[in-house]
Amino acid sequence: MTFRLDHIPRRDALRMGFLGGLGLSLPGYLRLASANEGRKSTADRVLFVNLAGGPSHLDTLDMKPDAPSETKGPFKPIPSKIAGLHVCEHLSKFADVVDRFTLLRGISHTAGAHEQGQSWISTGNRPTPALMYPSFGSVVTKEFPGQGDLPRYLAIPKTEWNAGYMGDSFAPFKTNAVPSPGKPFQVRGISLANGVTLEKVARRQQLLQKVDRTFRDADVDSQLLDALDKFGKQAHLMMTSPRAKKAFDVSLESDKIQKLFPADEFNQSLLLACRLFEFDIPFITITNQGWDTHLNNFVGHKRLLGPLDAGLPAMIETLESKGLLERTLVIVMGEFGRTPKINGNSGRDHYPRVNWCLMAGGGVKPGQLIGGTDKGGTAPDDSTDITPDDIAATIYHALGIDPLTEYYTNTGRPVMLVPNGRVMSQVMG
Repeated sequence: MTFRLDHIPRRDALRMGFLGGLGLSLPGYLRLASANEGRKSTADRVLFVNLAGGPSHLDTLDMKPDAPSETKGPFKPIPSKIAGLHVCEHLSKFADVVDRFTLLRGISHTAGAHEQGQSWISTGNRPTPALMYPSFGSVVTKEFPGQGDLPRYLAIPKTEWNAGYMGDSFAPFKTNAVPSPGKPFQVRGISLANGVTLEKVARRQQLLQKVDRTFRDADVDSQLLDALDKFGKQAHLMMTSPRAKKAFDVSLESDKIQKLFPADEFNQSLLLACRLFEFDIPFITITNQGWDTHLNNFVGHKRLLGPLDAGLPAMIETLESKGLLERTLVIVMGEFGRTPKINGNSGRDHYPRVNWCLMAGGGVKPGQLIGGTDKGGTAPDDSTDITPDDIAATIYHALGIDPLTEYYTNTGRPVMLVPNGRVMSQVMG
């Protein structure tokens, strides 16, 4: 078995005391760690497509056609461009471009509730009531500050992800809506409502500054004040910025690109994200709701798989045509899989023991099938050990951020970003 140093959390290596067994002195190990920290990034931006609710692995990308009747659904498997991978028949377009992605299967964790599962996949840390960890976009906002007229962390249309202990200054900006095909997209805080002139905006900004100076003298929550200050300034910049208005106007895209994306909300969200990346927004998450199929799993999945099947190929083609794919890391996953056994309502329930993730662009070596599940799709197979922590560490690694970077809570407690994550070197090209 090949042993990879990047699969060992630094703190665990020291705790376990096996540096000597690897033939490394402590100074030698630290030199290797330092070299890893100085690596070049392979991505400048991240698109995280969040299939909220948790898609069924057995009805999408980890099908088991020989499973018993109480497990096997009605969907048929079809071959794909990755050797040995059969996907759901309702993903026929995606099957032709799946070799542009790497597919991870058998991802496992222990959070069976939506909120906790979402927290884990958005931070790379097992959720705990003692500490709220920051989601990826919050860390990106801190590490890569921008001009201010456009957010650094954008959620289309909204998200439950948050900034955790970093405070609301690093929270996501939510569009709260998606574009309509062929029409300029109006985002609250950017597009001026009828009757509101730029002069009125300027006067309101002056009033805000006066109020802010008053509150600065009061004994109040500094994180809250920082957030109010930041969002007030950003709202003003966004409303008065021609660049911001242009960035969100998907009607300015070429007819060729617009025609790639169907009119549904998911595809229009993808179109908006592909456009916004041209304006240097480094982290965008798209939340695609509806995958929580306790009832009528197969009806629900068939409805959701159509937009996904159209959107993923369109997204890859658009990012590539814009010259953005090479430096854009794409992640597609939900918070967990669904039970192999079909329940009495023709549905499947929460199943964190098995999940999958698609990765593309941003330094990812395409066309790989990594990890797997046992014969019934009930657990990772004997060769698979992948957690959300590992995916998080790999995302940060691609961006050139050390997953072991320490941040401080507002009480002064040092906290590593992803202390238990292992960078998956086999994923990267």
